[in-house]
Amino acid sequence: MAGPLAGVKILDFTRYQQGPYATVMLSDLGATVLKVEPREGDPGRSLGLKPDGWCAYFEAHDRNKRSITIDVRKPEGKAIVYKLVQEYDVVTDNFRPSVMKRLGLDYDTLCKINPGVITATATGFGPEGPYAHRPSFDSIGQAMGGIMSVQGGGPDEPPEDVMGGLADQVGAMVFALGISSAIIARERQGVGQHVDVSLFGSQLALQTYQLTGMMRDGSQHRTPHRLMPTFTYYPCQDGKYLSLGILIPKWWEALCRVLDREELIRDERFEDAHRRQRNREALLAELDAAFQQRPRDEWLALLMEADVPCGPVNDYAALVTEPQALENGYIASIEHPSLGSVGVVGSPIKMTKTPAGPVACAPELGQHTEEVLLDLGYDWAAIERLKVAEVI
Repeated sequence: MAGPLAGVKILDFTRYQQGPYATVMLSDLGATVLKVEPREGDPGRSLGLKPDGWCAYFEAHDRNKRSITIDVRKPEGKAIVYKLVQEYDVVTDNFRPSVMKRLGLDYDTLCKINPGVITATATGFGPEGPYAHRPSFDSIGQAMGGIMSVQGGGPDEPPEDVMGGLADQVGAMVFALGISSAIIARERQGVGQHVDVSLFGSQLALQTYQLTGMMRDGSQHRTPHRLMPTFTYYPCQDGKYLSLGILIPKWWEALCRVLDREELIRDERFEDAHRRQRNREALLAELDAAFQQRPRDEWLALLMEADVPCGPVNDYAALVTEPQALENGYIASIEHPSLGSVGVVGSPIKMTKTPAGPVACAPELGQHTEEVLLDLGYDWAAIERLKVAEVI
């Protein structure tokens, strides 16, 4: 059976990461994605490019797609897009709000060609406000969205960025949700529309709990290393780390029994969650000492047997061989035309009747240009003229 978005066709002008990964997620769910690139290509094609031609950045953010090159600034290029829009459901971009309008590819223009079309823009800051037309990238999203401050330890500490691409990836997921919602709205309510999802807004959505609390009482607390003793990680005897996630009393008591430290259950400093937090330094010291008595995997086996929420702290090498990731298809492989089998991150979404997941590597630049134009009714003579005119 085809994927849940089979039949949905997306004309994708996005580049770099936030927009492209959103359309990868939709393609994993069955949507057909045609990537529209300038004749020089998406700049993401060169980021981390290896001598053998492998570019993990581009492969991660553009697999499953076809590629067509068009200079949309030229009337002949714009005419190609207008033909495509007649057949496509969604047009995506991640330019500043004014760019698609200036190119004549905005919603108000395209809906006259296809009244049901959905246009979707992954902006930096949202369509309104003083930053609306400013450029933005991942690091700026992390900075303005508060993540750097929290990661650094709070408002009185130097900021620290998180993994590069975090803001982009979160923005991509929200962008994919916005597009999917617009597709459902069109199916049920018969309306095409424009969707805007921003890097900045997605960072706020990532922190709803923290921001909701701050807006109520105005507090911004320092966030020390290992803030919650029962909701953090510990080094074990062999130097490997495990992580705990204990929120209710039965798990706290089970942890103490597994550690052979039942006296901690009766210790008044730790008798409830509030006191454990108030006496966090003392509790961290107790648990640090306890976990040093055995290797990590021994502790994990004992904790799991007692049903205590826990897991290993994986580096990437461990993660890509983690049975839990492999058996769920979260790590998968696909065939590359020149490099053989290559590992990729699979879809985190599983459905019982409509499959989801990667099916093909990223396309070569303009790989499908001629094929697409022939399908649109251009003959070989017309295609050659477009090449000579540097339209494609």
